[in-house]
Amino acid sequence: MLIRERADADLAGCEELARAVHERDGYPHYLPDDLRDFLVLPDAYGAWVAEQAGRIVGHVALRRRTAPGPMELASAATGQPASQLGVLSRLLVAPAARRAGTGRRLLEHGWQQAAGRGLWPVLDVAADLTAAIRLYESCGWVRAGTVTVTFRDGNSLDELVYLGPPPP
Repeated sequence: MLIRERADADLAGCEELARAVHERDGYPHYLPDDLRDFLVLPDAYGAWVAEQAGRIVGHVALRRRTAPGPMELASAATGQPASQLGVLSRLLVAPAARRAGTGRRLLEHGWQQAAGRGLWPVLDVAADLTAAIRLYESCGWVRAGTVTVTFRDGNSLDELVYLGPPPP
């Protein structure tokens, strides 16, 4: 398995991956009509894919921010201003590529990208995504707390905020 920077040519495969993950896990909870807007984040430091046998089997992005509630909680828990946090986001693993270390490798790669920029990696995850939560905790990420995120349409979602190991 190869982890590499995501290219524009990968976006169709990443969209297919996001649909498969949504069908299997319900993530993202609110599947947008335009999956490219979900994947191509204007505030991203970068995005990477896991590729196996020429197919995209995973994805992760590192961005500057997430919703205000998780950012405030992560900032308070780390003692760092939001500008010193790197948010791992859009972590997706193809159902067929699970239990093979893909998620763990993508999480580690995201951590390395954040640490390389001197950022403390954090993430937020819907409280009902138990497989993702098990992955984060098995990789040593520490739960900082729970927040309720309210979306523009009035729907809300309970999210857990996790802190990765601090940068060296």
